[in-house]
Amino acid sequence: MTRNVMMAIVACASVGLGACLPHDADLPYYSERTFLPSWSVTGHTVTEGALADEPFVDQTGAGFTLASVRGRVHVASFIFTRCSVICPPLVSSLKKVQSAVAGTDVVLLSYSVTPDLDTVDVLRVFGEDRGVDPVRWKLLTGNPDGVLRAARDLYFADDDGMRESLAGPDAFLHTEKLLLVDADGHIRGVYNGTQPYEVQKLIQDIRELLPAMGK
Repeated sequence: MTRNVMMAIVACASVGLGACLPHDADLPYYSERTFLPSWSVTGHTVTEGALADEPFVDQTGAGFTLASVRGRVHVASFIFTRCSVICPPLVSSLKKVQSAVAGTDVVLLSYSVTPDLDTVDVLRVFGEDRGVDPVRWKLLTGNPDGVLRAARDLYFADDDGMRESLAGPDAFLHTEKLLLVDADGHIRGVYNGTQPYEVQKLIQDIRELLPAMGK
């Protein structure tokens, strides 16, 4: 054991182990749809693999894939512009997150769950009317199957009630979940975006991840 390692161990012991852990050490990892937390790094990542290359288009008409946000913290949500119940408070919560992450490279991703209706122009107007910054907050449309695969296989956002609704021919994905993903593509938090306390917890957890990125 080198002298430097011994000194580091002594320093950690004197100030407490928490001071020597990474800033994001208190945040669990989620790697399967039951959202059982784990405090060790898992193999599941959102920004790797074939699904990370699924093509979407944002409200400016620019192409987008999840692979393009590797190395960045992001927050994912699933909305649709004609929603009048869950989505308005969800979008209001995301506006608070947008303000809170100003000056960082955190990005918000809101996938339309009715992409056939939510065209680029519809999303652009929707965003402009609500103060969405297209650089920091991507409103995404694309292939309906691609949205469902992202929700189901990447973010585990299709909970039991949602899976039952998807059995109908005209059913669509609908959830109040906000999902926090770290710079390595690991899901680190799940929040109810309609509850102010949980949105504030999301903002705090984002800040926990940023020091881990050297911000």
